[in-house]
Amino acid sequence: MSIREIARTLYQLKKRLEELERALEAGPPGETRDKAERELAKARAEYGQAKKILDGEKDELSSGRRR
Repeated sequence: MSIREIARTLYQLKKRLEELERALEAGPPGETRDKAERELAKARAEYGQAKKILDGEKDELSSGRRR
């Protein structure tokens, strides 16, 4: 996967995180909120994974190594 693709995915995940955070703040308490919190936690994990991948790719490029 190219850095551009990873960056695009990261951007999309960031937008999704922001959307979920806004929905969670505005949403009513209860079961719906619990579901939104789980979805937000999952999105944060996906964002973190994509960020690590992007950082790893950038590190490889800056060090001159490439797989």
